[in-house]
Formats: sequence, C-alpha cells, structure tokens
Amino acid sequence: MSILSDEINNRIQNCQRFLQEKELSAYAVTDVEDIWYLTNIDYSPEQRPFFLIIYPDKKPLMLVPKLEESHVDVDYFDYDIQTYFDVTSEIGQNWHEVVTKKFEGLDKIGIESNALLEITAKAPTVDWQPNDIIKKLREIKSAYEIDKISTTARVCSRVVRATLGQVNNDSKVIDLYNLPFKVVGKEIADNFSLTNRVTNGVWPSTYSFMPHSIPDMEATVDHGPNVNVAVFRLAGYAAECERTFFMEKPTKEEELHFNQMMTARNIMLDMLRPGVKASEVETKVRDYLIDQHLTANILHRPGHGIGLNNHEEPTLSLGNDTVLKENMVVSVEPAIYFEGQGGYRHSDTVLITKDGYKLLTDAPVSLENLIISKK
Repeated sequence: MSILSDEINNRIQNCQRFLQEKELSAYAVTDVEDIWYLTNIDYSPEQRPFFLIIYPDKKPLMLVPKLEESHVDVDYFDYDIQTYFDVTSEIGQNWHEVVTKKFEGLDKIGIESNALLEITAKAPTVDWQPNDIIKKLREIKSAYEIDKISTTARVCSRVVRATLGQVNNDSKVIDLYNLPFKVVGKEIADNFSLTNRVTNGVWPSTYSFMPHSIPDMEATVDHGPNVNVAVFRLAGYAAECERTFFMEKPTKEEELHFNQMMTARNIMLDMLRPGVKASEVETKVRDYLIDQHLTANILHRPGHGIGLNNHEEPTLSLGNDTVLKENMVVSVEPAIYFEGQGGYRHSDTVLITKDGYKLLTDAPVSLENLIISKK
C-alpha cells in the first residue's frame, strides 16, 4: 500500500470508530474539504451534491452525479459508488430521493454539521443526527499531514524572505503579488492541485490597519507599518507567514506599538503546549493588550487552526475551551491596528509538540531586521 492509501484508510477507520461509539448507522459527509480529507479527491459541486457515506462496518459509498463518476475513480482505497443524473432529474432519480432511499430502514444517520440546510430539508424523513466527527478528526494532524503543512510553510517562508529582500520604495502591490510565481514557481507546480491558493500581498500602512481590506494593486509600499501576508495552500495543505516591516526608521510611537505586538506574540507562544485551553490563550494575550490601553485596537482572535484550510479548528479564542493537544497546528498572530497609522501583525504557522511548540515558518522577527532602507 502507498503512503496515501495508508493515510486515507486510517482516516476512514478513525471515522468508523466514532460512528461505532455514537451508535450511528451511517454518516454523510458533503463539504468539499471534508471529502478531500477522507478521499483526497478534488471536487467542485457546481450545484450537484457529492455524498461520501461512511458506514461503521463496511466500505464507504460515494453518491455522485453521473458527470463525476469517472473523476472519482481512484485506486488507493476501497469504496462503492452510486450515481444520480443531475442537480434535478426525473422523478425517483433526484439526489434527495436517492439519498432518502439509501437510508430507508436505518436510524440515526449522522451528518457533519457544516452540511447545507438544503440537504436535510429535502430529505426530511431521514433520521439526521448533526455531528462534528470530521471537524474533530481534522484538529489533530498525522505525520503525513505535518509533512505536507511543513512543505507549504517552507514555501511561504521563502516568499516572505524574498519579499523583504526585494521590496523597495517603488514596489507596487501588484509586483509583490506576482512574486511567488517568480521565486517558488517550481514548488507551486510540483505541489499542484485544484485546491491550491497562492497569495502574497503587501498591505501598505494606508490599508494595513484594515486587515481584510483589499489594497489597490497600483499602490506602493510606504514608510510603514507595511504588512506582508503570504497565505498558501499547496497540494491541499495550508500555511501562512506574515511580517510587519518599515521602509525607514519607525517613529517612537510606531516602535512602541511594534514592541507591544511582539510582547503579545511572546505571551502567546509561551502558552502553546498540550493541556492549555484555547480560550486561555486569548485571555492571556487580551489581558496584556487591555493593560496597555489597546482594547479599541484589537480586531480579532490571536490565532486559529491550520490544516486543509488557513482557517479551521481549533480557534484560539474566548468561548472555545478545546484543550490543545500534541500535533495540532495553529497560527500565532496577535495584532493591533491604528486607523491613520497602520497595523502591526506577525503571523507564523506553529506545531504543538509534546511539551511546547515548533515554528514551521521562518522569517525575520525583530524590528532591527524589518527596517528596510532602500532608495
């Protein structure tokens, strides 16, 4: 068996163990990322649902539109397949009718809670039991996943370092956005999948105080704080690396805020180890920032899970008492934002280890190394 075959079969078997514990007759998975997790198959629904049905004691069933039957023909795990014709079909052949018939005589049919409401609404006679089995399985990464995420993290890091090495006072956002394809084009090609995401953006200070703004592609970097954001997903696995940098010596106030961000970052890193509640991480970081009179300058949680996506469980925030465990992968990005001045945020992709953490991304961190004097 191949490494991929072992990995996929292990994931399915882990899911089956949960079904047995919860006494579920079957489990329906419909989210494209969760299907990728359990099958390594890229799929875009285009209105046509893809059902991966896991049973506690037999091989899975793929219920797919006829159009996708050959697309999902893979040889690295054992499954059955059944098709329906299209998003709507003749009576008796609509996907919801086929699904309903498939579950006749069975009770307690689990369904991942991220499924579209339409699915349960159109099959109301099925004994649906919403659950989060796949979400929980995805929280803890296998050695296979850690290797894949580490690869993406290395590529991210190279792009950030290249950006900091090449940026100058005339650099435009569009120039830096295209930089990954020049610097790591081969790695992107070698790790191609339909799920790939390659984003390297620099938010000049006129935008960086709004972290989810979209900078004008013709805007140029400025004095700072500029924030470089490298967010990648290669071959299905994500990582991110971000750095705040200046094109000349920062003012005393800018230096103060940079150091406050760094202190919050170090507080968070010191919290990362198995046994700590996710909510406790934000509490500790937030308490420090509030003590620094920065309550109004906090816009988001200090971190989140990373895996198949750049944002997944566990969220490191108030209200989530999930306990950190070895082999979770999270972002570390406590940040503060000042309208009219800019944002201050480093972000790294971090692995929770047996007794602490390991940085998977690697880029300059100190203010001294992030003042770029180029004329």
